[in-house]
Amino acid sequence: MGRLDGRVAIVTGTARGIGRAIAREFAAEGALVEGVDLLGERGEASAREVVDAGWRMRFHRGDVSNEDDVRRIVRDVESFHGRVDILVNNAATQRGAVVTDVTVEDFHQIVNTNLLGPFLLCREVIPIMVGHGSGAIVNLSSVLGWVADPILPIYGATKAGILGLTRAVAVTYGERGIRCNAICPGDVDTELNQEYFEDHPNPAEFRKRVEREYPLRRIASTDEIARVAVFLASDDASFITGTDIIVDGGILARIYEV
Repeated sequence: MGRLDGRVAIVTGTARGIGRAIAREFAAEGALVEGVDLLGERGEASAREVVDAGWRMRFHRGDVSNEDDVRRIVRDVESFHGRVDILVNNAATQRGAVVTDVTVEDFHQIVNTNLLGPFLLCREVIPIMVGHGSGAIVNLSSVLGWVADPILPIYGATKAGILGLTRAVAVTYGERGIRCNAICPGDVDTELNQEYFEDHPNPAEFRKRVEREYPLRRIASTDEIARVAVFLASDDASFITGTDIIVDGGILARIYEV
């Protein structure tokens, strides 16, 4: 038996990276996974991998920042399963630029995906969870919700906003059986992070420099983040809500290397 046996889980951003790993780990733990991503072909491929492994997953192409898409997907999931037990808000985007170089278009794209999206999903899913008297929400924030990166100012602002949303949901709906927590990863070996490295003149050397900043001398794998998501979504975390779990290889524990 898995820790998530029979539970219906909506996971966003499942076409690649952390979302893909979370979908796989949830399915391996017995969840009925409903994946969401704007990248249709890659999202379908990720879902097929899960099904081919003998687990259960469906895929929905949709934009988490689009109110109509979110409503359509959540209604389809509820109609198909009769419930939603878990929501993982993972879908995110970023643009590398200092504050004075950020365009209004980029600002809205980042905020709409990273913050409006989780809000819309929570707004649609929470009433379903309330109706069943239980639910677990896991929001993907970042260490940049706590500290700053000069070339990711708006991304960091959205990740700080996720922490506020997480706490608000937790304190508002705790008495209705709903838990809400956030994960704050450091650097993770994803395509999105590789795009960040490539914003520098020498991506390979910059990645090595970043890895040296971590006490563990490496960045995380997607599976390491996914396993934390499984824990927070499961009954093992039944008395944990309104908080964030920092999964950062110790980088926030240090000031500088001596």
